[in-house]
Amino acid sequence: MNQRQPISIIIPAYNRARIISATLESILEQTYQYWECIVVDDNSQDDTTDVVRSFEERDNRFHLLTNEHKKGAQGARNTGILHSKYDWIICFDSDNTMHPDMLMRLSANISDKIDVVQCFSTIVDANTNEVIGEQNWISEGYIHEKLFEVNGATWETYVDFNQSIVRKNTLLEIGMLDESCPSMQEWDTHIRLSKIARYTTLRESLLDYSLNGADAITSDKRREVAGRLYILQKYNDEWHKDTNTLKNYLEQICMYIHGCKNMQQRLSLVWKLLRIEPVAVFAIMSFFKRKIIRVIQNRL
Repeated sequence: MNQRQPISIIIPAYNRARIISATLESILEQTYQYWECIVVDDNSQDDTTDVVRSFEERDNRFHLLTNEHKKGAQGARNTGILHSKYDWIICFDSDNTMHPDMLMRLSANISDKIDVVQCFSTIVDANTNEVIGEQNWISEGYIHEKLFEVNGATWETYVDFNQSIVRKNTLLEIGMLDESCPSMQEWDTHIRLSKIARYTTLRESLLDYSLNGADAITSDKRREVAGRLYILQKYNDEWHKDTNTLKNYLEQICMYIHGCKNMQQRLSLVWKLLRIEPVAVFAIMSFFKRKIIRVIQNRL
């Protein structure tokens, strides 16, 4: 174990002037001193850059980079990774906050046999600041096959950018982050990374994870479905290795399509699903059959 491995914190930011200060303050308050924080402004139209510059003036471990045109969160993260100088990376979102000992606790678990160190997080409602849950996925060793095991709306095994430090050379080896992935970006990254990386999990909450923000990806149901369809198409051969795993995933996609409010959107997404995976017709029929039965039962 090496408790003095410096860590590069990469934060993509777009129009975050109102909220990013809390995130940067939480980094400034870290008990672990060996870090740099690279904020990549993705061509914001507000005062995000001014806020970040104020932190640069307070501590020279903060660095501001600016994309000349909007590249999206993945493109901003890649910009930060390419400019980072340390061997361990954490991609952190501009609306989350670290607990004071987060980097200390994660760095204490670095070893030559580990490429990703993950922890738990506390989910906080962005509107009320109330604690509404916890993200406590556990990843140990080689987890590639487990990343395909979906359970209803969630996963048995998942790795969130905000909850994990990653060995930089493994990210470079997989060609960094896929900038075409519309959502589910962490899942896509770790599906690829898990082919070569070894994982471990520190089973304690070390950050507050903000949920339900107005501009969050998770508030855009159509974009959520688009990410799942992208994963289905990109790793189609992997999904077909296990019929039951594929069936569960197709039913999960159907559930998210059903969550879209606009009927035209639903029909468009169903059509895209069928073009990617024709056998999804059976998952669609099964899903809506259960919905109809439930409606009938509720009316009896």
